[in-house]
Amino acid sequence: MKDTWSCMKEGSKIAFLEIYQQNYAMLFSYGFSLTTDKELTKDCIQEMFLEIWNKRDSLNTDVHNVKSYLFTWLRRKISRTQSAFLKEKKFETEADNEEPNQKSYEELLVIFQDTEEKKENISRALSHLTKNQIRIIKMKFFDNLTYIQIAAETNLTTRTVYNTIYMAIQHLREDTCLKQYL
Repeated sequence: MKDTWSCMKEGSKIAFLEIYQQNYAMLFSYGFSLTTDKELTKDCIQEMFLEIWNKRDSLNTDVHNVKSYLFTWLRRKISRTQSAFLKEKKFETEADNEEPNQKSYEELLVIFQDTEEKKENISRALSHLTKNQIRIIKMKFFDNLTYIQIAAETNLTTRTVYNTIYMAIQHLREDTCLKQYL
């Protein structure tokens, strides 16, 4: 004769109901001892039995101690539910404590105009440098080459590279448009 668990796995609603009725009171006592939240315990038991019914085809066939199997399932279910609840609460608390990081349209417009003005000033100042100065500045500050690497690349002495960069920076500093940036 088949046991109740095997019959439930084969789709017997009567066997499923019997497992539910025989174990509900013990599961509730056990769950309540884990969480001391009656509603959470009831919800987890209901969800657990719903999962059992929906997953009955893939459940272990060789369950000899149904009570122990159900206790383990419920303990894990309560633990996952509480973890998810705590994470959600933490996220909500953090979200409530954060101030919105969005800028108004006017603030964005001012920032954009300021950025455009900086670009124009830098472009204007760079137009006063020689092509060689611009090339060497680019190699030093944008390509991150050393003075020695720049010298090797341009067939100049290291001292000439150093002086060229120094003179270009001095010229940029003297430019009234860029004094605030350098």
